[in-house]
Amino acid sequence: MKLERLIVGCKNLVRTGWMQRGVPPSVGETVAGHSFEAGVIAYVVASKLREKGHNVNPDRAAVIALFHDVGESLIGDLPKWFTDRASKERIELSAIEELGVGKELFLEYERRDTLEGAVAKFSEMMATYKQALRYRRQGYSVDEIIETYNKKLEEMWRLEPFSSCRKEIEEILFNEDK
Repeated sequence: MKLERLIVGCKNLVRTGWMQRGVPPSVGETVAGHSFEAGVIAYVVASKLREKGHNVNPDRAAVIALFHDVGESLIGDLPKWFTDRASKERIELSAIEELGVGKELFLEYERRDTLEGAVAKFSEMMATYKQALRYRRQGYSVDEIIETYNKKLEEMWRLEPFSSCRKEIEEILFNEDK
C-alpha cells in the first residue's frame, strides 16, 4: 500500500473545478477536504436514515465517502471536460489498484448497489454543492456548478429513502445556512 502517497496526494491536491472558475489554489478546497466533508455528511445522513427505520450502516457509508476519490492521489482531479469523454471509473480503478487500498469501497460507491454506496454518492454531491454555495458567497463565479449539482441532487432526492426523509436531512444539512 502506498499510504504516504495517498495521504499527501489528497491533502495537497486542490480540486480542479474550483480553480477553473477562478478560485485561487490558496483558497481552493483539496481532495482530502472534500472527502472529509463527504464522509461526515454520509455519516449524518445514514444515521438519520437508520433512525427513520432504514437498514443502513452509517460507519460504512462514511468510509465509502471518505475513500471515493482516493484514486485522485495518483491521477489528479480530472477536469469535467475529460471525465465527460473518458472512462473515469476505469482510470480511477487502475490507480486504486496500484495504491492497494479502497477498491471495494470505490466499486460500491460507483455502482450504488447498496444503500451505503448511494448515501456516499449523495453525500459527495452534497459536499460539492455546499462548497459551491460557500464560494458563491465569497464572490466566486460558481453558478454553473451550483446548477449542475442542484439538478443531480434533485434526482437523488426523488429516490427512496432520500425522498421520505428529505425534510429532516435538509434541516440537518442547511440549518446553519439560513
